[in-house]
Order: sequence, then structure tokens, then C-alpha cells
Amino acid sequence: MTAQRPLADRLALPILLLGAVSISFSGIFVKLSEVGPISTGFFRMALPLPVMAIGLWFAARQHADRRLPRIGWRGWAGIHVAAFFLAFDLIVWHWSLKLISVGISTLLGNTAPIWVALAGFLFFKERFSPRFLIGLGVALSGMVLLVLGGDRSLAVGDWLGLMLATLGAIGYAGYLRGVKAARATVGLAQVMFWTSACTALWLLPAALLTEDKVVPHTLEGWLAVGGLALVSQIIGQGMISWALGLLPAAFSAVSLLVNPVASGIFAWIILGEALTATQIGGGFAVLAGIFVARPKPQIPAPAEPKGAPPPKPVAPST
Repeated sequence: MTAQRPLADRLALPILLLGAVSISFSGIFVKLSEVGPISTGFFRMALPLPVMAIGLWFAARQHADRRLPRIGWRGWAGIHVAAFFLAFDLIVWHWSLKLISVGISTLLGNTAPIWVALAGFLFFKERFSPRFLIGLGVALSGMVLLVLGGDRSLAVGDWLGLMLATLGAIGYAGYLRGVKAARATVGLAQVMFWTSACTALWLLPAALLTEDKVVPHTLEGWLAVGGLALVSQIIGQGMISWALGLLPAAFSAVSLLVNPVASGIFAWIILGEALTATQIGGGFAVLAGIFVARPKPQIPAPAEPKGAPPPKPVAPST
């Protein structure tokens, strides 16, 4: 009889995709914000902290002594790395949204899989199967068709926005690596709270030193930063961080390519922006790439009968 995978393993991919859909609203909220791009990032990190503190309290109640496990130096290192790169990502990507369209900025911001795979190859001695590389290529090609297949073409003067959006993707790749390292030894609630708190501490002085509009003055302004905090950070990043504890970092980044697909769909439904045939084809290509690149289920081997000789050692795959 085939062994069943644990429920958490089977839910990891759907939860990751739901998180990617949630963060696809980020660009819209940033566009609607009446404060500066760095201040908008600060509120995205700071406003969810009370909710995340409640999550810490519930997590502590799961332990007999009602205390959370102590975070070791490896866990803190991962948290600080994730916070630094997330702050960098939010600064440059939010600025790119002031210069170029949400669609183009989202496309470049989601090239993080390239940088995750490159970092893994250069620094962590990771190797990827041909299946993963094929899926990655198909998904990235679909992203290009999704955004560049529209009626509006890029202007030459958008180079600064394009560069900032690409730098944001590199920063997000570093964030994914940091979260993955932290989740190896630290629970989700602690990673989410401390990463957000440390990121806010990076963003606040940057906002105070460089921007004039730091605090919203209207209800619409508060709704924009509040929606960004709730939908994109608490719901979206919460789901993604949970799934990262169960999925390889590089595959998780590939799955986040659904972000621009969701952005195109929501633009069509909410704003009435019809998708061209090329964009629809690109969306299907992104989903096909995610399907091809998905990891194979790890089914436990059946137990060896008593008295059987021990199995021969298997050389690790390269």
C-alpha cells in the first residue's frame, strides 16, 4: 500500500500559491499610498507587529512551560539576513513603482528565482535537476510574454525604474535565503515577528532621513498602508514563510512567479484591463513552469522485515 504524505506536506504548495496571490496586491497598495515609498514599507512591517505578537503568545502556549524556545545564533543570523535584504527589497522596489508600471515592476521583482538559484550554485553547492531548470525557463518565458505582450511598450526613460525593480528581486532572493535558514531552527511565529520588527528598524531611520511625507493624513492613506500590511504582509508573507519550512527555497521562488499572473487577472476583473492573447499564453506558461519544476513527493520507504540485512549505502546525488 502506498504511504500517504503528511497533511502539512500536501498543503505546502497550495498555501504558497495563495500567499503569492495575496502579495500580488502589493503594487496597487503602494501606488495608492500617500506617503513616501520607504515610509510605506515601514508601515507594512510595523502595523502587523501586534497581530504577530498574538501569534507568538499562541505559539508559546503549545509548550509545556508556556515559553518559546530560545533562538540560537544561527536562527538570529538568518533573521537578521532576511530583515536586511527585505528592507533593501522594499526600498528599491517601492521606488521603482513610482517610476514604472506595476506590471513591469512586478515582472522584474519576481525574477528572484534566477538569483536564488545562482546564489545556491555559487555559495551553497546546490545542483538542480534538468526538470527544475526546464520549468524555471518556461515560467520565466511566460512572465516575459505576460508583461511585454500588452499594448503598452517600455519607454527608454524607464531605465532607472527597471534597475531598481531588478535590484529588488536580488534583495528578495536574499530574504528567501534568510527565512529558509532561520526556519531550520526557529518556529514560524518567531521568524515572522522578529523579521518584521528588524526590517521596520531598518526602514524607519531611512524614511525619516529621506522623505517628507512619513505619516498618512487621510483615511484613504491609512487604508492603503493598512491593506498592504494585512493582505500582503500578514496573510501573504505569513503563508509563504510557513510553506518555506517545507519546500526548497529555489522551488518556492519559482512558485512565486504566479504573482504577475494574479496581478494581470485582478487588473482585468477590477480595472477592466483586458488581457491580450499573448498575455493569456504567458500566464499559462507560468503555471506550466511551476507544474514542471515542482519537487517529486518524498514517500517513505516500507519498513524492512526483522532480521533483514542492512541496506547498502547510497552515494549522495550531485
